Amino acid sequence: MEKKEYIKENDKIVLMCNYGFRDMTLNLLKCFEKLSIDKSRYILYCMDDKAYQFFNSLGIQSQQFSRDDVINSSSTLSTSKSSTFGPPQFVNDNQGIYGENAESYGNIGFRAICNEKPLVVLDVLKKGYNVLWTDTDIVWQRDPFIHFYQHINQESGFNDEDIDLYVQQDDDDICAGFYFIRSNQRTIKFIEDTISFLNPCIDDQIAMRLFLKSQGINIKSNNILLSISEKDKKDKIRYRLLDKKLFPNGTNYFNLKITQRDNITPFIIHNNCIIGHRSKKERFIEYGLWYISDEELNINKNNNNNNTNNKNSNNSENKEIKQFKNVLKNHIDIITSINSSDDGKLFTTSIDKSIKIWKYENSKENIDNGIFKILKSKYIHKRGGIWSTFIFSNNNNNNNENNEIKNGNDYGFENLLTSSHDKTIQYWNNNLDAIQTFTGHTGIINQLIVAPNSSYFFTCSDDNTIRQYDLNNINFKRVFIGHNGWVSSIAINKTSNILYSSSNDGTIRFWDINSGRCLNLITGNQGGWIRKIIYSDDLNILISGGNDGTIKIWNCDNSNNQHLLRINTNENSSINDLQFNGDTNLIYCAFENGSLKSFKLIVNSDNNNNNNHNNNNNNNNGNNNNKNNKTLDYSLDKIYQGHLNSSINCIHISKSLNLLFSGGFDKQIKSWEL
Repeated sequence: MEKKEYIKENDKIVLMCNYGFRDMTLNLLKCFEKLSIDKSRYILYCMDDKAYQFFNSLGIQSQQFSRDDVINSSSTLSTSKSSTFGPPQFVNDNQGIYGENAESYGNIGFRAICNEKPLVVLDVLKKGYNVLWTDTDIVWQRDPFIHFYQHINQESGFNDEDIDLYVQQDDDDICAGFYFIRSNQRTIKFIEDTISFLNPCIDDQIAMRLFLKSQGINIKSNNILLSISEKDKKDKIRYRLLDKKLFPNGTNYFNLKITQRDNITPFIIHNNCIIGHRSKKERFIEYGLWYISDEELNINKNNNNNNTNNKNSNNSENKEIKQFKNVLKNHIDIITSINSSDDGKLFTTSIDKSIKIWKYENSKENIDNGIFKILKSKYIHKRGGIWSTFIFSNNNNNNNENNEIKNGNDYGFENLLTSSHDKTIQYWNNNLDAIQTFTGHTGIINQLIVAPNSSYFFTCSDDNTIRQYDLNNINFKRVFIGHNGWVSSIAINKTSNILYSSSNDGTIRFWDINSGRCLNLITGNQGGWIRKIIYSDDLNILISGGNDGTIKIWNCDNSNNQHLLRINTNENSSINDLQFNGDTNLIYCAFENGSLKSFKLIVNSDNNNNNNHNNNNNNNNGNNNNKNNKTLDYSLDKIYQGHLNSSINCIHISKSLNLLFSGGFDKQIKSWEL
């Protein structure tokens, strides 16, 4: 078979494991097998005898890691000058302590294992091979060398030797768990310096970040490459950061889902940013990324857009772009939720784990242009970003017996509920002191809603479930089970006592709140993941936004599962959030590509107008016996400037402030006049 152009003889994939991580390693090797990566392309180092015996018993070639052998080999082969902090032999003083068990992030054994990794990389580099280092808590979905050689080098006009290091990005800097490094004097010195700086408190990632800042140049384009001086060409590491969507870490893939938002297949998925071997395995299983069986671990080898009913409106995109009114900048990470109180206070939350309360103040110079000032800021949910909030204003206490007495502050609320990626819901008083913690979910919580005029609230999660809680009874819990994927959005019909949910399994479900029984299931046909649903009491309709960028309107009284209307947004981007203003019948839609639009929902009371769109014949079947005995149409209302080059994560309509708010991945909140 002819070898592909991106497969080079002197490129080696290098990985290392101990016995405790044999399952993760085997899972990664299964990925190699699926991608037809030949065994000659990778080197597996086993850190203990049991791991070595295990892989040999499976017929998988591996090498026993010996610290002394690697150091002696590297010293003999060394071609570089002495490193900044001493010669390579200095690594003998940094021998760590670790065993055969799986180690957890941050402990001594974990750091000891991390500090052996660059020794292996250095050894292979000095033998003349380029090294693709991959941690074993990673799955490969495509061969990364395609990206290095064909996507980056060819498309950017680089020669193969122009880039020394391609490295994955973590939440705050580079990630030492996945990188491709070329063999030359610059890179060998870089790894030697990294090794010389290691100790039981400083691991390889900290050291690599430190030396890359002093020894590296980020090659973002060919122009930067051409502008480098001859001295820097000789001495500086030329590195390229890998795209976060194509090479996501744990936060970006499992929490923020930035890869799934664009419907793309990543090259790798790094299951980091979570502590513990069991947690990593459970998350792989939850997301369908676990490819091995228990028998294999015991050395028992087992070889074993629906486009119908499409509504195309004659809307013109030649609309004036509406400019934003205010920009709020204070959060240091992605904006996750925006809410407002009846008296005009604004509440914002972020992945940075903080909640901020803002007050709008009119400008003395211009009464039409005010500013938002922060009244209070506090870090809460310290083990996960806040993803959803509900504000109990003075007049919406929902029969809650536990409302705290106001302490004289002016924050505009009685109590507050927050849900988080730490899998908990917190109940707070109006000074943001915790009153109660609600638990039960085993996955990150995506949304929180409160039932009107009751003490019940509902949450949905990546654990595929919806849960019902009672503010007045910590022991009350009801679980709604049925979805086959994470549940991303929920809505409630207070009149019919029905709960609605949408999921990345591509369905919308109707639930009886009193029993937890599923009443109806709709296949959305909206590109798989149905990101957001909202319910309109006035029109008795459900509105859904999908990964394919379409909006669909559903009749909540109709059991034939046909949508009433399909809105073509003309955006080649997935929908992240929807809001509906019942006073104006406007649907506000936020997109992954940073666009923001509003659409006017036109309700025709005349049933003779059925020919206005294709599927109305299905709606006059005797089941439409109330408000939905009408036809619907739509028109594009406004195009907003949006968040340029940044995804919009959430939007909020504040009737008390008469503003629309948007929060983005750019850490900014913007306001727009309604």
